[in-house]
Amino acid sequence: MPVLPWRSALMTNNLKRFPCLIKKVSRNVSLLRSDPERLAKNVMQFTNPALFEQRLTDVLHATPMHVQYSPAPAGTPRLNVLDTAWSVMGMTGGPNTVINLAFRIARRGVPVRLVSTVEAATIEPKWLHRHAESLLGRGEAPNIQVASAAQAGPPLQLGPRDIFLATHWTTAQQLKAVLPKMPLRQFFYMLQEFEPGFYPWSSNFALAIETYGMDYWPIINQATLADYLLTQPLGRLNDPVMRDRATIFEPAVDAALFHPGAGTAPPRPQRLLFYARPTNTRNLFGMGLMALRRAAADPAFAGWEFLSIGSRGSVPDLPLGHGHVLRRAPWMDYAGYGDVLRGADVLLCPMLSPHTSYPVLEMAACGGLSVTTTFATKTREALAARSENIVAVEPTTEAMAHGLIESASRINSGHRGSAASILPRDWDTALDPVADRVALICRQLVKT
Repeated sequence: MPVLPWRSALMTNNLKRFPCLIKKVSRNVSLLRSDPERLAKNVMQFTNPALFEQRLTDVLHATPMHVQYSPAPAGTPRLNVLDTAWSVMGMTGGPNTVINLAFRIARRGVPVRLVSTVEAATIEPKWLHRHAESLLGRGEAPNIQVASAAQAGPPLQLGPRDIFLATHWTTAQQLKAVLPKMPLRQFFYMLQEFEPGFYPWSSNFALAIETYGMDYWPIINQATLADYLLTQPLGRLNDPVMRDRATIFEPAVDAALFHPGAGTAPPRPQRLLFYARPTNTRNLFGMGLMALRRAAADPAFAGWEFLSIGSRGSVPDLPLGHGHVLRRAPWMDYAGYGDVLRGADVLLCPMLSPHTSYPVLEMAACGGLSVTTTFATKTREALAARSENIVAVEPTTEAMAHGLIESASRINSGHRGSAASILPRDWDTALDPVADRVALICRQLVKT
């Protein structure tokens, strides 16, 4: 039976596509081992089209807050501190700073609620109370309500004297739909980073920038970040009104945890720590690793140990060459983290951001040398003013390697830095003035 021309063409096209199909299947099978999460997302386009669409649109936490407004009068202003998901595992440096401030505001007579906006809050009140007292450092922590505005649960009840504190650009975006229902349409905005920089130019980048055009009172963690943000031609950031409204503070480096070690410590090899966070792209993991490998070839690092910290198991042991291996340090609690810093000599912590990153300041307070990168307003002079133990370099592989070798040479020659710093050494000094001002503004806003 003769093959018809159209059938012959169809068979030819299918045969041409077959190798491509084989390659596609092979790639997805290989993901089963190398990146199962990505494989699951690929399968998702067939099994869950709605979630696949969410992945394609690339909009982070677009879920609206589930709230219900009642005009019934209330006696005092109430501050709602927003996070997408308040959880025990999420208590890193930034969230802890927010918690610390929230409890200090509550001490000043302003009722405070911690509100999860995307997922249900999982913090147990007794644990939160103990954790807050450890952050406050003295006195009993006031009671703070933990609530949820997630879609899965009942609506969050709001009244005419509710005020909001957004702690991330996504929570500021969620307020867009809520504020028009409220008598007071201004809010506090905790800015601890230039958050559009978390993304490439994208939907999330644009949405993060959009929040800078809202009507808010900035609370900015670090002067170098404030100097950067308040000069950007984005939204209302460079409006003189924003600078007048802004509350700017320097983070505390807790002297009880971060201080030089005792002189009677047992002898040990010289040790370098690498703050290795591959998922936090502004920490420049790739360039930092290249700089380590370049520096490890220098005789200054003969006999040194190399440890990676800051990641929960996502960084394996990695060869550096010349007999050196970057070994993963075990995950530790906050007190144990301070012990690790005191037991080391040099920290590499790149940070492509106007924020310094807490480990840089904490290592310097422990008397070690912190090698970190400059960025815009975070100049070499600005970092040196904070501590003489900070070695600031340009964000290049070569400059980081040079800073590491220079620091190792100083340690080998017997240098041990002092803990001198212009930064506050306790959170009372850092945050009590902020809490005073926020509480005062809360009371003034509800009177207008």
